[in-house]
Amino acid sequence: MKIPYVVSSNTRNAYATAPLLHTSLGESGRKLVPEDFEWDDGFTPAPLTFYAALALSRIFHRINPLHRILQKDIDILMDLYPATIPLKFSVRYIKDEQYWKRSFYSKFPERKEIGVTFWKGKYLSACLQDYLENIKPDIFIEEDAVVLASLVSPYIYELSLNQLQMIRQPKPALPSEEVEDTCEFSVSKIYDHIPLEPVLMKLYNLQEISLVFGINNLAEEYLTRYFEFSLADCESLCRGLEYLMNLKIFRINRSNLDCSKVKLILQNLVKKDCIEELDFNHCKIGDYGMKALGGFIFIHKNVKRVRIANNRFKEVGVQGIAYALQMNPAAPIELLDFSLNPMSLECATIFAAAFVRCKEKPQTLIVNSCGFSGASAEKMAGILSLNRGLTRLDMAANNLCGQAETTLISALEQNKKVLRVDLRRTHISDETQRKVDELLERNRNLVGQETEASDEIPPLFLNEPEYLIWEYNPNNPDYIPGRYPTRVPEI
Repeated sequence: MKIPYVVSSNTRNAYATAPLLHTSLGESGRKLVPEDFEWDDGFTPAPLTFYAALALSRIFHRINPLHRILQKDIDILMDLYPATIPLKFSVRYIKDEQYWKRSFYSKFPERKEIGVTFWKGKYLSACLQDYLENIKPDIFIEEDAVVLASLVSPYIYELSLNQLQMIRQPKPALPSEEVEDTCEFSVSKIYDHIPLEPVLMKLYNLQEISLVFGINNLAEEYLTRYFEFSLADCESLCRGLEYLMNLKIFRINRSNLDCSKVKLILQNLVKKDCIEELDFNHCKIGDYGMKALGGFIFIHKNVKRVRIANNRFKEVGVQGIAYALQMNPAAPIELLDFSLNPMSLECATIFAAAFVRCKEKPQTLIVNSCGFSGASAEKMAGILSLNRGLTRLDMAANNLCGQAETTLISALEQNKKVLRVDLRRTHISDETQRKVDELLERNRNLVGQETEASDEIPPLFLNEPEYLIWEYNPNNPDYIPGRYPTRVPEI
């Protein structure tokens, strides 16, 4: 029966008769109860159509009646079909979303999904994910993986792999007197996983892919090498990405993604104009990889969000990103996430030099827990005094107490574009937080109003301090955005 899930349970509860009214004189003698959908359970026998549908539900792999029976009978069958029907029989013919939702929670009872609108795609994506995550590498059959990927490809738009098993694991080195292996049939000791190319080349509708090169639930068996992967893995992944014409979001998290591997990936992704988000959080990208990422931002025409939290780059890497931002990159970059990367005073100086020159992009900068304090915190707070592109600046879990608070208030008084500043756990006073909230509320009330002059600076203001930014070089470690030396009056 369709009513129990077509009519929302909240609606049924809202219009149900209150328990107190059941005992009232007007309700107690009522024989017809139209809001009770189970009134006939156990009283009247089921119709013959139900028993016919029950028999058909057990032999779907032999007889498919869906194209020859009425819709009301199909609705009965959808509630009777077991969730164990093989995919090769059910995928092409069953379209009922309730059947796929029931199948999802039957096979993956521990998973809780919210806001799903396409249960068939969600279930098939979970099946492919379960197969690729748990297949034993030594018995991996490429043809079987290709058949499964081809079967589910029309319905899958996202793929998330939270672990990947290793094909060959090198044995630990001998403690002493290492014996060299000279056998010509020996397998080279490398960190390889199942090849992703044959699977990805079939998923032509894929828009989002998330990968973790590691193994879950290791407990006491944890080893660092379980989270490493080779260039051969990277090359197989890149060859598969060539077939994804609709890919928008690409993620690799919690993996041994270093500079050489990220450069190889970016060289392949830069050819895809459809990419909108790159997420390399919790990896091992250094300065060399960050410079490659800066080049990607400078060249690519569509990337909007870049997340590189918790990596291993330093001043040179930040400089590569900053250079790309201030050179008017082709990408309509909207968000940069640098969280959990310890940054020095020089990094803050490079940021200040870049963001005072950025007029439109990015709109969001996230530098949570980056170790800013003292002079470096002052520089990051002073960015807002000259930048007119940022609408959100997250600086949570940094130390902004002291002079940085004064610089932040002064910068916000001049900036009428920023709408959100995250200052949680920054050790600022309650008075500073109250003043910041007032200035942000002022900015929200100004949304839609003209608050900035034209890009051309009138000659009258050429000698004003705000326009002497090129004279007082932002790359100077002593330079604080928005704070200038005392002006000498002109004679």
